[in-house]
Amino acid sequence: MPVLQRVSVSLKSILVATDFSSVSDLATSYAKALALNFRSSVVIAHVFDPSMVTAYVEGIFRTPVKQRRELSVEGLEKLQKDFSAAGVEVRTALPEGHPPQAALLRFAQEHEADLIVAGTHSKWGLERLVLGSTAEELIRKAACPVLTVGPHARQPEAGPLVFRTIVYATDFSVHASKAAVYALSFAQDSGAHLYFCHIAGAEATPAESEAMDTAFNAALNKMIPESVYEWCSPQTVVRHGHPAAAILELADNVNADLIVLGARNASFWLTHIEHGLTPDLLAAARCPVMTVC
Repeated sequence: MPVLQRVSVSLKSILVATDFSSVSDLATSYAKALALNFRSSVVIAHVFDPSMVTAYVEGIFRTPVKQRRELSVEGLEKLQKDFSAAGVEVRTALPEGHPPQAALLRFAQEHEADLIVAGTHSKWGLERLVLGSTAEELIRKAACPVLTVGPHARQPEAGPLVFRTIVYATDFSVHASKAAVYALSFAQDSGAHLYFCHIAGAEATPAESEAMDTAFNAALNKMIPESVYEWCSPQTVVRHGHPAAAILELADNVNADLIVLGARNASFWLTHIEHGLTPDLLAAARCPVMTVC
C-alpha cells in the first residue's frame, strides 16, 4: 500500500435513513452531531414500501397504506423539528420503492450524499439494516461512505461530535487506503488518538507470528504520512485471529469512538459477514462503524 496523502474530508450533505425505531433514533443522534461538527445539511429519509411492514408499524399490521404513510410523514416532521431546533439545516423525504434499499441507494446518488447514516438492528444480526437493507448491499453499493450505528453504541454527547479514539483497520487494499483518508481527516478534525491495525491469520507458529508482526507493523508505519506526527501519535497494532472479532476487541480495549473499514467484494471481514461467521460485527459494536468502498 502506498504512503497516504493527507486529504481533508468534506461532509456537505448527510443522508439519514430511518424506520423510526429506537436504533434509528440513535443513528439520527449521531447524524445530528456530525452535522453540527461539519456544518452539513441533512436529509432525513424514510423509504416507504407499501408492501412491507417495518418494526415501527408491526403493532398496526392491518393499518391501511394511507394511514401508514401519514404516520411516516408525522415521524419525519418530528425529526425535522428536532434537527432544526439544534441549528441544523434539514429537510425530509419520503421516497417510495421496493425493495427499500434500492430506493435508498438511488436517492443517495441523485442527491449526491457525502455520507449515509443508518441504524443496524441486532435482532437481524448482520443480515439486515434499517429499512430491510442487507449490510452487504448497502455498504458495497453505496457511492459514498456508510456510517452504521448498532443498538449497543453509546449515545453521543450533545453538540458537535468529537471523536477521541479511532480504530482504522486495513487489509492493505486500495479500498482500505480510501477509508484511511476518512480516518485521518476525522482524527485531525477532533484531535483523536488513531490506531492503524491489521488482523493477520490465526494459523501460524510463534516464530511465523513474530515475523509477520514485524513485517505488518513496518507496512502500517510506512503508510502513515509524516505530517500526521505533527498533530497525533498514531499507534500501529497487529492482531491475530478472526478479523471481525479482533477488530471489535481492539475497539473495546481502547474505548474507540469510531471504527473505520474499507469494503470490497473480497474484503476479509465482509467475506466473513456474508458467510454468517460474524453475525454481530456491526450490531455488536459499541461505537459507529464507517465503511468506505
